[in-house]
Amino acid sequence: MIARVLITVAAGLALVSSLSADEAVSRGSRTIARLAAAPLHWKLPVEGQDYQVLRSKAGVPFYCRSDRSIPLLSIRAVVRAGAVFEAGYPPQVARVTARMLRECGSEGMTVEKLDSLLNYYAGNLDIECGPDLATIQATIHSNQADTLIEIIARLLARPAFTQERLDYVIQRIRTEEDTAAEDPFYLCGRKFQQLLYANHPYGYLRSADGVDKVTLTEVQRYFVSCYGPTGLALIVTGDFDASRVLKKWEEFYTGHPPARELTMPSVPERHDRPGVFLLQKNINQSSIYFGCQSVAEDLSDIHRVHLLNHMVGGSSFASRFTQQVRDREGLAYRVDSIFDTDVLGRSAFVARCRTKTDTTIRALDAMLWIIGLFRDGKIGETEFMAGVSGLKNGFVKRFATVEDVLANFLMLNILNRPCSYLEDYQARAGSITRTQLQETARKYLDPARMTFVVVGDVREIESGLKKFGTIYRLNETVPASRPERQPPPER
Repeated sequence: MIARVLITVAAGLALVSSLSADEAVSRGSRTIARLAAAPLHWKLPVEGQDYQVLRSKAGVPFYCRSDRSIPLLSIRAVVRAGAVFEAGYPPQVARVTARMLRECGSEGMTVEKLDSLLNYYAGNLDIECGPDLATIQATIHSNQADTLIEIIARLLARPAFTQERLDYVIQRIRTEEDTAAEDPFYLCGRKFQQLLYANHPYGYLRSADGVDKVTLTEVQRYFVSCYGPTGLALIVTGDFDASRVLKKWEEFYTGHPPARELTMPSVPERHDRPGVFLLQKNINQSSIYFGCQSVAEDLSDIHRVHLLNHMVGGSSFASRFTQQVRDREGLAYRVDSIFDTDVLGRSAFVARCRTKTDTTIRALDAMLWIIGLFRDGKIGETEFMAGVSGLKNGFVKRFATVEDVLANFLMLNILNRPCSYLEDYQARAGSITRTQLQETARKYLDPARMTFVVVGDVREIESGLKKFGTIYRLNETVPASRPERQPPPER
């Protein structure tokens, strides 16, 4: 018995000794590193084998894949419509038009009848408008597939827009934005967007600015311009027969706006607005947004940008922001970064953080220090290889569902990218070098170009924020694109 206890103690001491030899890296981290190093064998889905693309008589593509395991039909209609297509229209018309589709119903089907059908058959229909795409997402039991196809086809061909519903939609948008702005983090993002994109439609995405100028005539004109078959595509998944879906679509998709030549969307000119923009709120937390406009110039750049963002703050628990700013230093409730390259307009690098008032400067220091590590090439080989492995293996998550698979191939068409972009993604990600990562950080993450916005009790910390740039004060009721410059405190 004593011998057995001695053996157990000795084994424990040996384990402690082995852990202390590399105490900077936990056992869990070493296990994850070994798992990430295992090769991932996965084959990209192939058109004609794993999914099919059909076209209606009007030229609308249907990306289809059947799955009979659950008696559900899911349809996602994607329209090239959004703020970047608002040139020649009042701001917010894209957003209002998308909302009107859901609130007005169509010729031959009032919104009351539409809602009654969806409620009776436990279906759903949601319409959202992003910066460059409007999306209609709907599901229903597969035995009511014809009903769902009729609803969507009628909405996209002959919506029943009315002044009464327009007034309702405009009031709802104003109310929703006023409510959202009560969240300082959302308000901070709104002000940052306005500063970054000035008078470009991207600057209005998080506000109701200009919505009162949208008229029923403009909504109807915008619908005819953007919602024709040329800019429309459908993703159909679930328990369905593709030929029947297409047949029913042809039956109801009549009288639609004519096909048109798709024009390139409005892309904002690069607009640097360096400085620190402060909005006073009597709260004990600070919301922080900072970044600058950037754009990946070619497909090889895109992979490097993805890796850079993945390692800086885009990969949740594996990113430097999370590990350093949140976990090790405990400076943030929320911290991350975004560098979205899947947009038709100009993308931007955005870093975000929510922290206590008295740790605002420390949090900003830590985030900029991390960006400096990437710009100076001070990322170790182990961390770099873990980042590459995470990006390569995480690519598979883009194909987690049948609908995700089809959406990826649809986006190739929308973004005018070759199939090789998906086929070669993992290989290209794996070929990135540490030198290329540093070059990418220097190219896109320049603190001297960056706009900083802080919302919180900024009077308490204003003097300390001067080191990040010239101080400006923002008024909550005035658009952030026209801030009023304040003299330095010492003057």
